[in-house]
Amino acid sequence: MTHGFSNPDLFARQVHWASVQWTCLVCGGAEEISPEEEAPTPPICPSCHRLAVAEAFATLLAVLR
Repeated sequence: MTHGFSNPDLFARQVHWASVQWTCLVCGGAEEISPEEEAPTPPICPSCHRLAVAEAFATLLAVLR
C-alpha cells in the first residue's frame, strides 16, 4: 500500500516565480521585484527612502541656521 501522490511527475516540476514580494518596514506597503533582484536591506520602499532623506536634509538645514 502506498501513501501520498500517485503522480511522480508532480515532484519533478519546477516552479518559476514571475516576481517576489517584500514589505516595507516604514509604511507596510508591498513591493514586487523580479526574482533576480534582492530586496533592499533594510526593506524600505523607494518612496519612504526619499521621504526620510528629505526629512534628514530639512532637519540638517534647520540645525545649521
